[in-house]
Amino acid sequence: MLFASGLGFTKVLALAQIMSPANLGSYVSVIGVAVLSGTLLSFGQIEGTTKYYPRLWLTRDYARITESVRLIALKLGIRFVLATLAGAVALFLFKIDNPVLTAVTAGGIGLCSAYLALAASLLRAAENANVLQAFNLVRNGTAILLACLGGWMFGWTGAMVGDLVAAASSLLYAIVSIRSLIRQHAGDQLVEPQVDTVSKTGGGKLYLAYLLSSSTQLLDRGAINIILGAAAAGSYGIVALMFQVGQLVINIFAQRAGPRVIKSARTNAIGSGRIESVRKPVLGMAALSVALACGMLAARALDLPFGFFERYQISWEAILLGGGVCFMQIFSLLEFHLIAHDREKDVLLASAIATATMALLFGAAWYLGLALEWFILAVLVARTLHAAVLWRMMNGRRAAG
Repeated sequence: MLFASGLGFTKVLALAQIMSPANLGSYVSVIGVAVLSGTLLSFGQIEGTTKYYPRLWLTRDYARITESVRLIALKLGIRFVLATLAGAVALFLFKIDNPVLTAVTAGGIGLCSAYLALAASLLRAAENANVLQAFNLVRNGTAILLACLGGWMFGWTGAMVGDLVAAASSLLYAIVSIRSLIRQHAGDQLVEPQVDTVSKTGGGKLYLAYLLSSSTQLLDRGAINIILGAAAAGSYGIVALMFQVGQLVINIFAQRAGPRVIKSARTNAIGSGRIESVRKPVLGMAALSVALACGMLAARALDLPFGFFERYQISWEAILLGGGVCFMQIFSLLEFHLIAHDREKDVLLASAIATATMALLFGAAWYLGLALEWFILAVLVARTLHAAVLWRMMNGRRAAG
């Protein structure tokens, strides 16, 4: 998974060398909207599986899992077809270059992202990390080749087409693997589920919470594009790679820790394991963030690649702030401890507080005409508050939960 994450990091750095800052800014802005659409058009159904699938897997109700996957996949497909058509019309009216190609590739990437999120939810419930690791490796491995080739030949739209083909390849691999996994367990004896196993999924609240969190992670590039211009969005996109590495790595921890927390809460066996499952990822994320920031600072000091940091005007302050945001991606894992105890309302509240904080700080930076570093600081403050609120809820309000 770390190797796959490194490929994703390398891909954007390679695109930054191939394309101009403005071209890269357009790419990261549209990709952000495309991936966000995967969450937006879920309407809470994928988010509901975060707790639903581990509980069904615990009772070995594989037939209900299969039925749920098929129904959600069908609904997502219909929604994305309609959204892609609407997007193509809107881009055409606004006279955007290649409106149909842009809408189709963005819609396709969004749909694949939604399907892969659904597949990841099922694989986490089954605690099958191997397949999850493999399809991330397939996706990032093909993307670094196809996106860079497309970006070199056709600019940012070509890079998006490459990303779409890579995502589709990864999805195909995931589908084959999941079918094989379910066939292996199809003969297992069904365990009688508890009454509230399927009634308390919390999908609606998680949908809103994840939508708010995703908007601050994906629409920030578009906001900076509007406020400071496409070149600044390209510079921000380079620094934001640090955030993305943090998010990818915390997802690695969440693959194991998240479903186990949910299952252990279901069997009333959570106890001291709750503290241990948080402590190790916190230390791991701290080490990663320091190493990543030091590596970026060293590359900047040595001017490697030659002229890169000057071309994108990335300061040492931006790198340090980016390292801080990387560490604060720990909030994603903390959410599982509240979800396991049916406290999705608290997860939503924490996301709302963080999103409102970031929006206010972005607005203030815009009004005052501040530089890019202040926008990165706004992200760091919002993410720090997000993690702090979740931690407080986990510990200070455990009795109420």
